[in-house]
Amino acid sequence: MNPESERIEELFRLLIDGSLTELQRIELEGYLQKYPELDTLYTELADDDSFLLREWSDFAGFNSEKPAAISGHKTYFSFSSTRLVAGLVLFLAVFAAVWFFSNHTDKTDLLTRKERYKNDVDAGSNKAIATFADGNLLVLGNTSEKLQSTGRSPGVEFSEGQITYLPVKGENGGFNTVRTPEGGQYRIILPDGSSAKLNAASSIRFPTIFDQKRRMVEIQGEVYFDIVSDKARPFVVSLPGHAQIEVLGTSFNVRAYPDDTVIKTTLEKGSVKFTAGKDALLIKSGEQVQLAMRESNPVLLKQKVDLSAEATWKDGYFNFENAALKTVMEEVARWYDVDVEYKTQIAEQFNILMLPRNLSISKVLELMELTGHVKFIIDGRRITVMR
Repeated sequence: MNPESERIEELFRLLIDGSLTELQRIELEGYLQKYPELDTLYTELADDDSFLLREWSDFAGFNSEKPAAISGHKTYFSFSSTRLVAGLVLFLAVFAAVWFFSNHTDKTDLLTRKERYKNDVDAGSNKAIATFADGNLLVLGNTSEKLQSTGRSPGVEFSEGQITYLPVKGENGGFNTVRTPEGGQYRIILPDGSSAKLNAASSIRFPTIFDQKRRMVEIQGEVYFDIVSDKARPFVVSLPGHAQIEVLGTSFNVRAYPDDTVIKTTLEKGSVKFTAGKDALLIKSGEQVQLAMRESNPVLLKQKVDLSAEATWKDGYFNFENAALKTVMEEVARWYDVDVEYKTQIAEQFNILMLPRNLSISKVLELMELTGHVKFIIDGRRITVMR
C-alpha cells in the first residue's frame, strides 16, 4: 500500500478509538483538504463527518452509554474480537487504497451516485404474526403497548420483541404458529421455557402443551434455539425434507429456507443428533451439519465452522466472509424486504464482517460499492445490481 495511504488508515483508526492527538487531528484535516473525496465520502455515507465515530464505533463494539471499568480505567469496548478488528482493517484498507488512489470520484459521478441512492429503505424490525390454536391472529410489533392495543390472548405475555407462551395444564389443545415476514424478526419463549429467535421470513409451529415423551416443533427459515434441558423429554425440531434434530439441552442455529439447496445446523454448545432418512450424525460444539437436498439421495456432511460467522444475525450483525454476491443479496433482500434484479453477473467474492443490521440499506450498499466490483440503484423496494 502507498505509505501515504497507510498513514491515512492509521489516523482513522486513532480517530475511531478516541486517541487522536491534536497534532494528528491537524494532520488528518490536511489530508481532508488534499483529498476532497474523503469529505465527500463522509457526506455520502452520513449527513455529517461523524459517520466513522458513530456507525463504526457500533461496528467495533464501542458502547459510550455503558462503559466498563477495568483497574480504575474506563474502556469503551463492550467486547474484543479479532474478527471485528479484521473487518475494521479491511474497511479502512478499502477506504484508503480504493477511494484515495484508484477510484477518485468527480462531481458528475457523485451526482449520478446521489441519483442512484435517492431512495432508501429502513432496516427490518421486530414484527411477526402469531396464530393461536383457536384460530385467532395477533400482529406482533416492537413494544408491549402496540401489542396489547391489537388484542389480547390468554396464556401469553409480551416484552420488547418477544412473546412468551405460558405453560398450561390439561391436554394438548392444538398448535400455535408464529411467522415473521420479510423485514421482520421475533423471539418466542416456548411453554417449556426454551427460546427460539426467528430471522426474517421464518416460522415455528408448536403444540399448546408438549407431551410427556418429547417436545416437538416444526420450523422453516432460520431460527436460533436455546433449549432448556429436560432429560426425560428430548427436544425435536422437524425440518423440511423429513429431516429432524434431536437435543436434550443446547444452543444451536438452524437455516432451512424453502429455496435453500442446503439445510445447515450449527451447534454453539451441547450436542445434537441430526437425522435424515436412515442417516444420522452427532455434532458437537463448533460443528455444523449440512443436508444437501437432492431429489433421490440427500447427502449429510459435517464440518468445523467459525461460530462467530454463522449466527451473528441474532446479535444484530451481517457477517459474510468470501461470500458470493447473490448470497449476500439474498440475505439483504430478506432483511430489508426488497426485490433484487441483476443487470450483470458479478463473480467477485465479498467480505462483510460484523456490519450492523440496523443500518439503512443505502449504507450497506454503499459499503459494498467501495470494493469497486459492483454498483446499485435503489428504486422503491427494488435493488438493481450493476457493474
